[in-house]
Amino acid sequence: MSRFTATVLGLATAFLYLPIVVLAIFSFNDSDLMAFPLSGFTLKWYAELAGNAAFHRGFVTSFLIAQPVGLIAMLVGLGAALALTAPGLRWRIGFGALILLPFLVPKSVLSIAQAMIMSRVGLERGAVALILAQSLVAIPFTTVMLSAVLVRIDPRLDEAARDLGATPWQSFRLVLLPQIKGALAGAFSVGVILSLADLTIAMFLAGRTQPLSLIVASEFRRELRPDLNAMQVSVLALTAVIVAASELYRRRRIRRRPVVAATAPETAPVGAAS
Repeated sequence: MSRFTATVLGLATAFLYLPIVVLAIFSFNDSDLMAFPLSGFTLKWYAELAGNAAFHRGFVTSFLIAQPVGLIAMLVGLGAALALTAPGLRWRIGFGALILLPFLVPKSVLSIAQAMIMSRVGLERGAVALILAQSLVAIPFTTVMLSAVLVRIDPRLDEAARDLGATPWQSFRLVLLPQIKGALAGAFSVGVILSLADLTIAMFLAGRTQPLSLIVASEFRRELRPDLNAMQVSVLALTAVIVAASELYRRRRIRRRPVVAATAPETAPVGAAS
């Protein structure tokens, strides 16, 4: 690696992660003022956070909302990815563009449009509306992830299963699904993370529901406090745990795959496994 490349890489890394590093540093600073020089190391902001009832409520609300968002985004993304990678699909480019369009539309515009449509159909703003709206934003990401995995799977495996008497559902469950479990876990994690990180959609559609992002934004508008830094670091740590768990699961699936193939029983009709 040349010196110029290393310099550019270092600057890009600092641009991306320096704000987060500063945020983490001040969450351990023993002072109400967020300014250098630092006053000393402390954990009191995390201790105050542990006794903050609003943080607990917001955290639980965000967690409960993120789970169905991840599930919906994973399932709809899987269906869209199966359709996009199916052989002989007409209007593949147009269908793909429609799936990816929510990613390109500004969130504020998309949120207002979603609020208008939900109002028309009688769905009030709240947790259900927020789940549906956040799922729509996460679906393009999960579709791209799962499509990238599906196109690498040998279609002859499905053809062989069908030749051995498997129904389409049996072929999906016994041949395709074991190969994409890691990708499905990743897609679910992406949906959860996008939901936890969302603020714009929550501002328009949360109603009386108060996810953590809204609570933090409200507190930041009134006062910049060190315990808010601790709150953000805690959310970042949770996100890192989700990403690490998803990656560990994916790597474990990859390591086990050759072992499963080597220990697989002799070939038998797939339909006999049902």
